[in-house]
Amino acid sequence: MNFADLVPDWLDAVLIAPFRWPDSPYAGLWLGSGLLSCLCLLLGELTSAGLFLLQRRRLLEMQDEVLRYHNLSVDALHAGNKEAYLAANTLAHEDFGRSFFAQAAVGMAGIWPLPFALAWMALRFEGIAVYTTPGASLQAGYVFVLLTTYIAARIAFARCKKHLPLFSRIEDIKRRAREKRGPARVL
Repeated sequence: MNFADLVPDWLDAVLIAPFRWPDSPYAGLWLGSGLLSCLCLLLGELTSAGLFLLQRRRLLEMQDEVLRYHNLSVDALHAGNKEAYLAANTLAHEDFGRSFFAQAAVGMAGIWPLPFALAWMALRFEGIAVYTTPGASLQAGYVFVLLTTYIAARIAFARCKKHLPLFSRIEDIKRRAREKRGPARVL
């Protein structure tokens, strides 16, 4: 099955509209890509936030376990018990791996719309060079424009994220969990 068959006509019409608003095709490409990037960012961030809220208890428990085993290993090292240190440190590393990949999965869920946007743009803009590097055969097309606008949108969103209700709630949950967990002991 072709990807073009999966895109309904109404969705294609909605997505292409901002690209046609300006008179200049370059301005249209940048405007349309910018709005598409913002849509991808919004869908992705809402997905990540939803996953965190659904799995917060387990994610925070994993972080608690990492810190608990780390602190046990530091206490054992201070007590001079090498066997207990190695055992606790091994458990801390295992829990850290689980916690890391669980948090990475939640974070990576935030970029799931981007490949779909790139696939849709490939249907519309494949083979069109936006910029050509002088003296070389390098050309930048829709991928360059979409990724540039996506990175800019992500940077802007990161700055204002803490002021948005859903995301400030998530940060508050994480902050309270850190305070409850306490500090990590140092060697």
